[in-house]
Amino acid sequence: MPQLDRIIIFPQIFWLFLIFTSFYIILTHFFLPKFLKSLKSRKSVIDLNELKVNYVKQQSIESEQKFKDLLTQDLAKIKFFFNSNVAFEILNLENSEADRIISQAVKNSILFCNFQILNSIEIYCKLANNSKNY
Repeated sequence: MPQLDRIIIFPQIFWLFLIFTSFYIILTHFFLPKFLKSLKSRKSVIDLNELKVNYVKQQSIESEQKFKDLLTQDLAKIKFFFNSNVAFEILNLENSEADRIISQAVKNSILFCNFQILNSIEIYCKLANNSKNY
């Protein structure tokens, strides 16, 4: 077999070694630094984007917390106003006649979907004028 002839096997091994070492040198000294530079630049861009995302997320969390605090304070003021004002005493009643009538009407409207029952509810405005019935 001519491929295993001892005369030509050493030159083949020599050229194989020479070609692969030259290929390795070309890859490691010319192309690999370009690839590494590209990977490093991509990693730095990703890191910067992550920093920006974290900063924006932190800002949104802070603004949401400020909003919740302001909302809580304002709702506490409104609750204090409603609890301290005599005109709004009707809102503090738990079991009133109006609640019973409205709950009965809502129950009937849900069960029967009847608009005549809803129209039969008489609503009296106790805050505006206590003596008049509309």
